Amino acid sequence: MKGSAKILNTSDDLAMSPISREQIIKMATVKVRIDKADYPEEYDKTLKSGDDGYIEPDYQYDEKIDQAVLDRFGIIH
Repeated sequence: MKGSAKILNTSDDLAMSPISREQIIKMATVKVRIDKADYPEEYDKTLKSGDDGYIEPDYQYDEKIDQAVLDRFGIIH
C-alpha cells in the first residue's frame, strides 16, 4: 500500500506543499531544559535525591526555534 507522505527538504518543496509558514515555525520549536541551580565548583552531579550533599536541580524550560530548520526553508523569523 502506497502512502501519501511527502518529505520537505527545500523552500521549493515548501512552495508546493499545503504546510504554512506558521506550521513550519511550530515544528521547528523545541522546549529546552536548563538547570539553573547553583552548584559548588567540585559538586558531584552523580548524587541522587536523599544522598548527603545532594542539591535539587532548578529546571527552567525555554522554547527555542531551530534556526537551521527555518534556514532550510528560507523562512526569516
